[in-house]
Amino acid sequence: MPEWSDRQAELIRNLAAPACYDHPVGVVQHMETHISHVLLGGEYAYKIKKPLDLGFLDFSTLDKRRHVC
Repeated sequence: MPEWSDRQAELIRNLAAPACYDHPVGVVQHMETHISHVLLGGEYAYKIKKPLDLGFLDFSTLDKRRHVC
């Protein structure tokens, strides 16, 4: 498993804790698509793009992921 997978898995685990948010969150719901992690916390949704290149889209670097935000 690539190093980024370990770091991103740790990020998702940390964001699953309601206490890490500045706004009221009872439960954090995590959903995963082929290109993103989506976390639903309280009134907000957070989308974290996976670092990958599928040919028709390229999110392989942090700069490329920031560009599409």
